[in-house]
Amino acid sequence: MNKTEFKINTMCQTLKVSRSGYYRWLDQRTEAKDPIREDIKRVFFESHRSYGSPRIYRQLKTEGITCGRHRIARLMREDGIIARRHRKYKKPVSMQRIQPVANNILDRAFQVSMKDTVWACDVSYFWTHDGWVHLAIVMDLFSRKVIGWSMSNRIDKELTQDALSMALAAREPNRTVMHHSDQGAEYSNKEYQALLRKNNMVISMSRKANCYDNAVVESFFKTIKTELTRRKKFNTKDEAQSAIFEYIEIFYNRKRMHSTLGYLSPAEYERLNSIN
Repeated sequence: MNKTEFKINTMCQTLKVSRSGYYRWLDQRTEAKDPIREDIKRVFFESHRSYGSPRIYRQLKTEGITCGRHRIARLMREDGIIARRHRKYKKPVSMQRIQPVANNILDRAFQVSMKDTVWACDVSYFWTHDGWVHLAIVMDLFSRKVIGWSMSNRIDKELTQDALSMALAAREPNRTVMHHSDQGAEYSNKEYQALLRKNNMVISMSRKANCYDNAVVESFFKTIKTELTRRKKFNTKDEAQSAIFEYIEIFYNRKRMHSTLGYLSPAEYERLNSIN
C-alpha cells in the first residue's frame, strides 16, 4: 500500500465512509467542474430546449467534443435538463370543406428519394394577445425542408397561394412535382387549382378528416408548437411572425437535427444527397 492509499484508508476510517463512497464523491466533484456540462446546456438552449441526450450527443460529436451518450443523459438528469415533449395537437377547424378535387395519390408514401418530387402543404394557427396568426407552409418530403411559407392575420386564398409561389420561385423545379394537401377550401378553390395546373403539378389530397394522410407536415406543426410557442406567449402578431420566421429559416431548415434524416438538418441533407 502506497502513501496515497494509506491516507485515503485512514481518512475513510475516521469519517466512517467506504472507499467506494469516497471515490463516488470525488467523481461527482470532478464532474461538477467538467466543462461538458456547460456544452450540454449550450446545445440544449440553442435547440430551443428541444434536444434530448441523443441529439445533444450527436451535436457535440460533430463539434469534436467527446462524451458518451449515457453520461450525457445522466448529467442532464442531475442538472434537471429536460427536453420539451410533444403533446397531442388537435388542429382547429379550417374553412368549410368542399368536395375533393383529387384522390390521395401519395397514399402515405412519405419516404421520397429525390428532391422536388413531392411537396406537402398545410395551414396552422398561432394565438397572440392581439389575435390569430395563420401560417401556410410547403415542405419538400425528400428533405423535410420548408421551401415555401406565408403568414397572415386571416386565412384566405392568398395565404396558401403566396406559400406555393414562394416555393416555386425558390426551387424552380425541372420535373413534375406532386402537390399533396388536405381537402380544405384554401387548397380546393379555383384560383389555387389553376396555379397548380399552370405549373403542371400532380394533385393529391388526403382523405377527409384523416390527419395521418399528411402526417409529416402535421408533425412539423406539432414540433414548432412544442419548441417555440407552447411556453412563449406572444403579445402581438408582429412578435409571433418574427419568431416563426426565425424558427423556420434559421433554426429548423439549417440547424435542427432530424432523426429520419440521419440526424442532419434539412439543408445539410439536401447538400449531401441531392441529385439534380
